[in-house]
Amino acid sequence: MHRASALKERIYVAFTTLAVIIALRAHDHHPTAGLALGTLAITVTATICAVYVAGLLSHMVIHGQLPTSVEHKRMIVDTFGAGTVAVPPVICLIPAHFGVYGTGTGLVAAMLVTTCTLAAVGILAVRRLTVPRAQRLAILTAHCLLALAVIALELLSHR
Repeated sequence: MHRASALKERIYVAFTTLAVIIALRAHDHHPTAGLALGTLAITVTATICAVYVAGLLSHMVIHGQLPTSVEHKRMIVDTFGAGTVAVPPVICLIPAHFGVYGTGTGLVAAMLVTTCTLAAVGILAVRRLTVPRAQRLAILTAHCLLALAVIALELLSHR
């Protein structure tokens, strides 16, 4: 359950990160890299807070009590660990902030790296399954297709 929760939180943060990057990229006049970094930081922080609150509330509903200190520490580590999926897109935007390349280029790179991060999370999720290889491949394919569908919807919403 612990690993599943950590993977789920990373997927939430990665999709939210991707949605923000797509929204920033969709504007005719790209924001500055500093504004893009700030928007991304605020969004990821808000998402992490929402994931934490959701985890805390769901724990209380399931168990009928507050988590123990050990459980709470694990929830905090998992929740803040989910923020690591936002590091690669931030790294893509930092050179744009210093003028190495344009903000549009940084946003495209951030979109690509975040999409690859989603694929990597999917691979991590299925690699330890105790099902035949064909089923793991089918699950991973379905994950990738659903991720592409979400990306397509995000792109479509900003047309």
